[in-house]
Amino acid sequence: MLESKVSINKVRRPDGRKGGGSLRPLAAEVSCLKRADGSAKFSSGSTQILAAVYGPAAPRIPSRERVGEAVIGVVFKFGTKSAATADNTSNTNPGYGANERELERFIGDSLMACVATDEYARKVIEVVIQVIKADGSLVTTALNAATLALLDAGIQMKSLPIATTCLVPTNGSSSEEIKLDPTAEEESSEDYSAIIMSTDSVREGVIATITSGSFHLDSFLSCVEGSSRASKAVVAFMRIAIEQKVTREAKTLWSI
Repeated sequence: MLESKVSINKVRRPDGRKGGGSLRPLAAEVSCLKRADGSAKFSSGSTQILAAVYGPAAPRIPSRERVGEAVIGVVFKFGTKSAATADNTSNTNPGYGANERELERFIGDSLMACVATDEYARKVIEVVIQVIKADGSLVTTALNAATLALLDAGIQMKSLPIATTCLVPTNGSSSEEIKLDPTAEEESSEDYSAIIMSTDSVREGVIATITSGSFHLDSFLSCVEGSSRASKAVVAFMRIAIEQKVTREAKTLWSI
C-alpha cells in the first residue's frame, strides 16, 4: 500500500485541510486482483475505488469490433447502499445529477482520448469500476483508479487522463476560494456549484467535463488552472506507485 499527501494553496476545511487548493491524502494498491489483467485500489481521503481492466481481447459481440482501433467499455458500479456512506456522511448524488450510464461515458471518453487505441485494432478493453467507500469526489477518484489500472495492465497510452473535482462559489465572490477534491459534506453545500474536469497530463487540455449549477467563466478558467496543477501531483503519485510495483516484482523474480 502506497500513501502520500499532496498540498497545492487559507481556510480551514471540514477534514482539517487548509486552503481550497489542497488535495486529500492519496493511497494506492496496484495489482490487487489476481484474475484481472490490471487492477488498482485508489483512495482520496475516505473515498475508495477499485478498478479492474480485462483485455485487450477479441469482442464477444461482433458489432463491438472496430477495424482500426480498440473499443473501451466501462462499467460503473455503486455497489451496496453502504458504499454511498462514509463516516455517517451521505453522498447520495456523487455524479451531480448524472446517472451511471452518463458517468461511464464520461470515463470512457476520457480514457479513449489517451489510450493508443490504434495499437489494439479489433480488440475490446473492459474497465470495471466498483465503489468501495464514498466521501466526496467520487467520479474523480473513479477515473484516476481506472487510469492506474490501465497502467498496471500494460496498456499503451499516449498520455494520462487525470480528473479533478472543483467546487466554485455560486455568487461568484472572489473572497471565497475554489475548493479542489471536496468531501461529501462540502459537496452538499448549496453555496457552491461543481465542475468535474478530466485533463490531459501531456497536452494539458480539458478532455471532458461534468458541471452542476451556475458559475462564471472566470471560475471555470480558474478550475482549468487548478486542475492542471493538481493533475501533476496525481501523475507523480501514480508514477511512484507503478515504480514500487515494478521493483517489488523484480525482487520476487530474482528471488526464485
